[in-house]
Amino acid sequence: MNNDKNIAKRPKVPGHRMSRRGFIAGSGATLVGGAALVYSSGLFAADSPVAKKIGEEGNRTLLRMARDVFPHDSLEDKYYQQVMVPLAKRAETDPKLMELLTVGIAALNQESRAKHGAIYLNVKAEEDRVVVLKAMESSAFFQRIKGDLMMGIYNNPEIWEKFGFGGSSWERGGYINRGYDEIDWI
Repeated sequence: MNNDKNIAKRPKVPGHRMSRRGFIAGSGATLVGGAALVYSSGLFAADSPVAKKIGEEGNRTLLRMARDVFPHDSLEDKYYQQVMVPLAKRAETDPKLMELLTVGIAALNQESRAKHGAIYLNVKAEEDRVVVLKAMESSAFFQRIKGDLMMGIYNNPEIWEKFGFGGSSWERGGYINRGYDEIDWI
């Protein structure tokens, strides 16, 4: 039963149709458009106590890591930075969290040197940085950054449209009443 009057349509981008496979393949090619931005900023606000404590290089390293863990060329750095504000605030008053960040950055750079002879920030190829991240994947540091980013990025209504996500549907009766008939990638 399809009642078209009650279905909230997801906005369409003219001339753009992305399949699930295309999304996944495209998300793997990160930093092509944003590489210049990565070198000019960091994950935390530059004037924050956390950024001062970990240093400019450490701050930029975290942003590079964030963009490698969740590679979305269409997202500006500000979206990665926004979601890390709560982490920065907690780290200001939690010495263990601050230590996790500083020791984690050092471990990331140590792993990078061992695998590629350069600190993480200076490893040019994304594929090489992913090798380093995979080696760090089980660490508390990696899991903390990944978890905060995942919840912050994918729960941010401000960027849902950039992913082609029309938002929550439970309050409209679920996806059966909102976009189910538009699924073309199953």
